[in-house]
This record gives sequence, structure tokens and C-alpha cells, in this order.
Amino acid sequence: MFSIDLAIKFGSNEIIIYRKGFGIIAKEPAYLAVIEKDNKLKVKATGKDAEKMFFSKSSSVTVYEPIKNSEVVNEKMATILLNEILNNVITDKFLLTRLSALVAVPCALNQKQLALLKRVLNQAGVTKVTFVQNSVCARTGLDVDSHEHLMVVDIGKYITDISVLNEYNFVLGRMYFIGGEDMDKSITTFIADNHNLQVSDMTSEAIKNEVASLYERDMYKTEYVGINENNKFVKREISANEVRVAIINVYNKIVSLIKEMLTSLPQEIAKDVYNTGVMFVGGASGIPGLYEYVSKKLDLPIIVPETPEDAVILGAGKLLNGTKEFLKIDF
Repeated sequence: MFSIDLAIKFGSNEIIIYRKGFGIIAKEPAYLAVIEKDNKLKVKATGKDAEKMFFSKSSSVTVYEPIKNSEVVNEKMATILLNEILNNVITDKFLLTRLSALVAVPCALNQKQLALLKRVLNQAGVTKVTFVQNSVCARTGLDVDSHEHLMVVDIGKYITDISVLNEYNFVLGRMYFIGGEDMDKSITTFIADNHNLQVSDMTSEAIKNEVASLYERDMYKTEYVGINENNKFVKREISANEVRVAIINVYNKIVSLIKEMLTSLPQEIAKDVYNTGVMFVGGASGIPGLYEYVSKKLDLPIIVPETPEDAVILGAGKLLNGTKEFLKIDF
């Protein structure tokens, strides 16, 4: 039977959908805004529009974050959200009943979490679901010895997934609750301590996306608006070097976790990784200067793809399009 083949990634706080033959067709924060009245529910917004309502604390709508860190935390709202996204990107409604998906997930989801995620996908019209590790997807397209082990570090908003692969087979991995959100909070604290202004983590995230860099003495600047002690709005400049000071502790912690995993690996696997290297993916891996910074810290080959934020979903798309044998998650 003809079906639409999709690759889906449920990231730290977003849903990304790739359609075979089309590429990425949806990339939205996993937020759902609804109006609930008289036991009836009306969808007000999804994705970026719903995220704005979440941070504005609008009293007229209820905003849910039903999928977080790839885990379903509200089955009903997660199903509605996924239904809305699929309906928005697949115009032929007849085909919505003929969906098949390869779903990329982090290494630490358990059997119960995977079963719930599959149920949501099924309820949203995805009749066939195949789960695969994020790291396996990210590995596709790399020109490295397929018989040697490779480490993949996926830095998301809330979590960092550190895994080791042998060719396209997942060997082991760990998931840590550290990521881009910790950087946002560190910038918020830095501004309060050094600029004497209060800003939201959303403003700090915008600053991070604009000027964050791991290069020393990077003096590129951006402007932001904060609130001073007199409760007045003040416009101020912040440099990339200041942001580096604020967030470097998060990257240092991730480097420490990588070293910790390297020392825990069997000798023959660790030797492979030291030869083959560490691949960095995820949104926080796109920061300027990452390659140079971690190369000095780890002293082994570092691989950063051209678009690290999309490496997993694009790799999943290649697995859809290709004939490579890869290890699926069995549950």
C-alpha cells in the first residue's frame, strides 16, 4: 500500500518532521495553546505562536508543553499537537491515513516512554513507527572508518545525549540534564550580577543566539532591553566575550562528562574513539569556536557538521532514502 514516509525527531523542546522526497517540512517548538470552555477545547495556536503565549502568560488561553525531552508528558495534548502539525504540512488529507515514520529519540527513553510515544503517533495517524537512536541518525554521511567506534554528543535545550556507535549500531549511551536552557539561565544571572538589570530567560536565549561565541576576546556586540532597580526599561549592550564568560561553565561540564565516559569505556572501544573522534550535533553545537575549544580540551578528532542543529533529522532522512542497515530500537 502506498504510504508517506516521514522521519520525525522529538527534540528537547521541538518537533521536526522530514518527508521523503521533500526534506524538512516542519520545525516547531512543542507548544500547544488552547481555549478550554464548557468542557470544549479549541486550538488557538501551535509551535512558535503558542510559545509566545507561553512566555507572555496570557490569561485567555492555556498553553501546554506536552512533549519534552522526547517524552510525552500529556498524551491528549501531545496527540492534538502532532495532529495539528501534520494537518498543516500534508495538504492531501487522504494521505494522512497512510503515514509511516522513522522516529529519532535519545538513548535514555525506557520501554514505557517509547510505548506512550508510539501510541501518540498512532493516534495522530502514523500507522507504522520505527524507533532509532538520535546518534545513529547523526552518524549517516560521515566519511569515517565504519568498523571503528565513534562518539556522538547531541546538545539540546534541556538534555545532552552522549552515545557511542559501531558503524550504524548503537553500543551505549547516557543522557544528562544539561543544555541550552542552562546557558540561558547563566546569561540571565550574569546580566543581573554585572549589568544590574533583570531579563527573562527568553531574552537571554535571544542574546545567546545572536552573539554567543567560544572564541576568546570576541567583542561582537548586541543590544537588549532589561529592567533596572527602578522598574524602568533600559537598553544595554552585551558582548560575545561577556556571553562566553556566562556560558563557558556549561560547555566545561559537557567536556567533563565526555571525559568521564571515555574513561569508563572498554580499552578497545576507547582506542577507536580516540582515533575516530567525537561528533557534536544539536543546536548548542553550532556556536562559533566550538571546534577549536573542544579540540584543545579533548585532544582527539572533533567533527562538527555544517548544520549541527539539523544533523539528526537529516540523517534520519538519509536512512529513509538509503539502504544502510542500522540497529532499530526493539521494545
